[in-house]
Amino acid sequence: MKEKFFYLPEAENNLPGEIQPDPQPPKPEGKYPCPCCSCITFPVPREEAVAFICPVCFWENDLFLSREDEPSDENHGLTLAQARENYKTLGVCRRELLPYVRAPRPGELPR
Repeated sequence: MKEKFFYLPEAENNLPGEIQPDPQPPKPEGKYPCPCCSCITFPVPREEAVAFICPVCFWENDLFLSREDEPSDENHGLTLAQARENYKTLGVCRRELLPYVRAPRPGELPR
């Protein structure tokens, strides 16, 4: 019979008080505004951000949208206008994506 190996994940034995915070807050990820929430999270202009997902509102950039009221294939038929309205009320483009978003960092707030 072939010997079966069991692999355990590596773990560290740190006490809760030993964790050190990062010395500097994280820098903003983007240079360009998201079309949905307007936070500065896109690393490239909207026209070049192929399938980029905003970490603040979770809108997936759709290069093929020509109007705000046009359904987006990348966002399950949601229009950009609907996503903006949802972001204003829910803080996310679609309610079911709420667990995946994060708050905007100070350098990402809309100008």
